[in-house]
Amino acid sequence: MQENGGGRPGMWSLLPRSRWSVITAVLALPGAALMVLRLVPWDVGSPWIQLLSLFPAALLTTTAALATAVVALILQAAARRAVLAALVAALLVTQLGLVLDRVVAAPGPLARVQSSQVQRGTTELSGPPGRSAPGQELTVMAVNVGSTGIDPRALVSEIRSRGVDILALPELAPLGLKELDKAGLASLLPYRATDVDWVGTGSALFSRFPLERVERVPGSAFHQSRAVAAVPGAAGPVHLTAVHVDSPRRGHIPSWREELRQLGGLWLALPDGHHTILLGDFNASADHREFRELVATGLADAADVAGKGLTPTWPVNSPAPAFVAIDHVLVSPGIGVADFQVVRLPGTDHAAVLARLVLP
Repeated sequence: MQENGGGRPGMWSLLPRSRWSVITAVLALPGAALMVLRLVPWDVGSPWIQLLSLFPAALLTTTAALATAVVALILQAAARRAVLAALVAALLVTQLGLVLDRVVAAPGPLARVQSSQVQRGTTELSGPPGRSAPGQELTVMAVNVGSTGIDPRALVSEIRSRGVDILALPELAPLGLKELDKAGLASLLPYRATDVDWVGTGSALFSRFPLERVERVPGSAFHQSRAVAAVPGAAGPVHLTAVHVDSPRRGHIPSWREELRQLGGLWLALPDGHHTILLGDFNASADHREFRELVATGLADAADVAGKGLTPTWPVNSPAPAFVAIDHVLVSPGIGVADFQVVRLPGTDHAAVLARLVLP
């Protein structure tokens, strides 16, 4: 193709001048709209809450918008194009600022211990919240097994190979529990607190260490099992909750908000010296104000501490790519985070979340 001025027009000049601005505006619109939703101080309903899950993905469209604006400015320097490019750049910087704490690992002398470095026994970490003094290592895993049921052999194999000490299984049904025990779960994690049922609202906690069962989270749409673990070497009891918050679909948004608030209230009501780990399906990401308010009660998200907060957990094993992190491991102050991983398993649309923690 010939260059401009020598014959047929170049590829870039085939677009009318105004078309560049239109393309830039269209590409920037998703990020701008989601930014407004992200920052509004009042409650929003459906479908806006669901759309907020796409906030990280909107970084891609805003980046494309900025690239288009820059190309247009190169082709023809004009004040209007320069202003548009500056606005899109400001939008992208603001978006990046809102996700930065999810991709930058918390600083510290041992900011994040790699899996190969973590030894069973005591680990020494120090630094800001999410780090701890020398303490007992604890590996926890949570996965929503889903209505179709997870592959029991695959799950037990992961538990064995990764040295899981605590396992939370939202949506566990009696048949799924039976199949897991046949696959060898009981021999690996002999202690349990179960609230299984046949209607897809069940839940269970499994442990390598003794568990004292306590009343499950009251009034929630899905069963959320709770127990207290006696972990050898830990300074105090560890309160566990297998989280499965109601989804924020139409008609369920008030209960979704209330259940997230309730989780914060339950851990704050614990006596001094007691630690808590909330793990499972929160049906919310860090782009939902309600989830951020839960974390702001003093908890730390293990994924964020490890710099992996944008790793999506849903949907997996699906034609659509995973795009949102709604499965989390939240820990109370004093519990360190050595590592965090997302593990895909067959038979469920949720990825498992696995965290290597250090108890004081």
